[in-house]
Amino acid sequence: MVSEPSAWPAADKAYQAHHGACPQCCAAGLNPGGPARCAVGAGLWATYQEAGDPPHFMWLRSKGRAS
Repeated sequence: MVSEPSAWPAADKAYQAHHGACPQCCAAGLNPGGPARCAVGAGLWATYQEAGDPPHFMWLRSKGRAS
């Protein structure tokens, strides 16, 4: 998993830009378990998932560690 805090915004921006222009990836996002993402979208999605938690979810991770 990528641990750099800046990894998520870059991965998010790249995937969202592609997703918005690709009907196949839009369909895959709307119907999990349905159609697959295109080859480019699948690679971007994998990078997005490996980038870790979005910055706005870091409070939840910190709370979990404190408990």
